[in-house]
Amino acid sequence: MAFLRTLLIIIVIFYVVRLFTRYILPALFTNYMDSKMKEFSKRQQRHNDEARKHEGEVTIDYHPGNKGKDKPSKGEYTDYVEVKD
Repeated sequence: MAFLRTLLIIIVIFYVVRLFTRYILPALFTNYMDSKMKEFSKRQQRHNDEARKHEGEVTIDYHPGNKGKDKPSKGEYTDYVEVKD
């Protein structure tokens, strides 16, 4: 009797997984991809609108509080001296 019960549980799990992968998973994936495509198109449209507004303008980002923090140290400078033999 335990064998039949185990076999029945395995068959039910198999069909539930099959149902999930055949119908529910593709629907979830399609919904996710649609939302990402809409988000991308909104972002692209915003970028295009900003590019049209500011066409020909030059913008310089200057952060006076960050002096020297972004530049890596290159070491000490040593004068070059030519030695003649």
